[in-house]
Amino acid sequence: MISRESGRNAWAAAAFLLLSFHAFAQDRVPRSFARECEKRLKPSVVRIEGVPVAPNIDTSKSYRELTAMASKEEATWVLGLTRPVLRVETQWGFEGLEESDGRRVCLRPSLRMTLRYDPVTVFVGREFVDDDCSYGFILAHETRHVVVHVRQLERTVALLKDQLQRRIGGEIHYGTRSRLEKSLRSEIQDYWIPRAERELKNVRREHAEIDTVEEYARAGKACQGRIARVIRGREDP
Repeated sequence: MISRESGRNAWAAAAFLLLSFHAFAQDRVPRSFARECEKRLKPSVVRIEGVPVAPNIDTSKSYRELTAMASKEEATWVLGLTRPVLRVETQWGFEGLEESDGRRVCLRPSLRMTLRYDPVTVFVGREFVDDDCSYGFILAHETRHVVVHVRQLERTVALLKDQLQRRIGGEIHYGTRSRLEKSLRSEIQDYWIPRAERELKNVRREHAEIDTVEEYARAGKACQGRIARVIRGREDP
């Protein structure tokens, strides 16, 4: 289950230009200014990075509390729970030149986007801490959920790296400074950050493939039935 808390840290001034605006502005750029921009501007830099997942284990809560946290509608006790908080952080800047009359600038934008799940908390019901077998069984199950997020982080980094590289590429953008800054903020905040968040959260199916009826049945028989006996011993008559 994922809690959403996105850090949207950003600095700099200018960068992305919507394609339609670029096509409009390109027609009005003097050839001499365009040649100077092509000569002097450094290439765009796109860096999309994923921070390795580092889970924290929390055994302070009972399985009843974990069940309430998970909001399970079905009659299933939650013995462990994995809770990642996703964060998307961006930094951007540009290499740019200003036309002699100050009417427009040319630039190549650069972007660094950092994706992370932080913190990642793995809860194990406190009733099972003193039983190595039960604790190990539950922790192993939750580790499979952690692996889902590790894989999704890697997939999302690769996907966005490819798309952003093609989106920014080596193209030079022209326009007024204020227009470029506005375009940058709009595209990053309204499209790319939400896009990254959606990709990182797109793990429901993989989690469901772990939390199966067969897995719950296996938990009932694990450790010579001790997990099941703990639950039965604490159920209301």
